[in-house]
Amino acid sequence: MINVLFDTSPLGNAHAHRGIGMYTRFLTEYLEKEGKVTILRPSADDQGVKPDVVHYPYFDLFFSTLPFFHKAKKAVVTIHDVIPLKFKQYYRPGIKGSLRYRKQRLALRKISAIITDSQASKSDIINELGIPEHKIHVVYLAANPELQKVDEKTFAKVKKLHRLPKKYLLYVGDINYNKNIPQLIKALKFLPDDLHLVLAGKNFTPQDIPEWQWLETQMALSNVAERVHFVSDFQGEATEEISALYTGAEVYVQPSLAEGFGLPVLEAMQCRAPVVCSRTSSLIEVGGEHVVFAEPTAESLAESITQVLEWSQTKRDQWLRDAYKWSQTFSWQKTARETIKVYHEILS
Repeated sequence: MINVLFDTSPLGNAHAHRGIGMYTRFLTEYLEKEGKVTILRPSADDQGVKPDVVHYPYFDLFFSTLPFFHKAKKAVVTIHDVIPLKFKQYYRPGIKGSLRYRKQRLALRKISAIITDSQASKSDIINELGIPEHKIHVVYLAANPELQKVDEKTFAKVKKLHRLPKKYLLYVGDINYNKNIPQLIKALKFLPDDLHLVLAGKNFTPQDIPEWQWLETQMALSNVAERVHFVSDFQGEATEEISALYTGAEVYVQPSLAEGFGLPVLEAMQCRAPVVCSRTSSLIEVGGEHVVFAEPTAESLAESITQVLEWSQTKRDQWLRDAYKWSQTFSWQKTARETIKVYHEILS
């Protein structure tokens, strides 16, 4: 039995309902289910049990999230992506952030192993942070198993709650530069007028930041403001609401310039929505042969969306069945088992 001191702080802060919180929650849950790991939580009284490994479930480039000294001889950190380093002009850390970045890089030297979500992220970590390849382990994530296709009654309830349009494209996530939302908004120009766009996520609300201004500018330039709908008022984890959003979508679209993994792609497949996404970074690994790829431009996205809309019902049904099966090849049980392998490797 391996005693793992797991940093569960993301479950009690702003990360709780984001990807990092979900990763922390499901990974610790499934690690314990395997019966080969004892999870020690920093806030709990573990009666003097000494950890063999300490695991930090996320790494912030510009904040001091990784300490220099650890409560175990071996330390593991999960770096989900280093996207801010790929698009430096859009992620400016400032003086304090730059100093913390140097500190974070120094702290990485004392880490026994790094876990990351995809081969694309592994390559980025090697190139941007100069970490030796042998220290980096790729462990794929999985969709939230609670997200599933909903019945008509549930969808009707959520449709009324959020005033969803009759026919819509869907995007779920954040509004960071790499998400490429302006190009998705622009794509509406090239699509039928009765097709709308639903953008779902807690940050889709008016705010004084460049990312929001980019969205407003693009809606005005493309003259599609009346066809764009924002859903940001979720209650807690809102699994039923999010499941319904996916279920009712004509197409789920992930237009990103880069991703560390791309969980919404698997979530959409799990809820039986067809997926169009950019042919870039980890999305190639996550989508496999079960998404329709596009270049991250409005014109290419619109072309791929049109292709899906023109499918016969028979083709759509078969595609969704195959995509669902593909999504189930990713599981939190696998994620836990691969993580345990990393623990064993550094302890041996």
